[in-house]
Amino acid sequence: MLGRQDLIDLAEGTGAKIVIPPGGMLGLDAIKAVAVGHIDSVVVETRKPVAGLIKAPYVAQMDIDLATLTEPSLILEVSVTEVARAFPANVNVAAAVSLAGLDPDRTRMEVWANPATGRITTLSVVAFLRQKSAVVWVGT
Repeated sequence: MLGRQDLIDLAEGTGAKIVIPPGGMLGLDAIKAVAVGHIDSVVVETRKPVAGLIKAPYVAQMDIDLATLTEPSLILEVSVTEVARAFPANVNVAAAVSLAGLDPDRTRMEVWANPATGRITTLSVVAFLRQKSAVVWVGT
């Protein structure tokens, strides 16, 4: 969990578990499996609607005018750790990928401002919660 070592320490001390559902990353199990071997690099590309980025701290600090955007535009390309600071509300998929694979400092992320996005993240959480009570558990 990015920037929350306190919660990891608390879970370890109490025997609790922190569960991170795959969210919008449909191939998270595959990344975990590959990470058992060797991964050289990972780049996560996220495309968010302008409305989802316009109030992000990084956009304000860098004085980026998203209102005039007419096509997808690369806003930032850095490590997942750095993106978590700049876009804390838009890093859930990249955080899951980085925790399953290399790590947040070595996983690169591209943040693009885009006209539309999907709703797979919400559906993934619903599927995960349904699975918690299922007799057959598919994936991890």
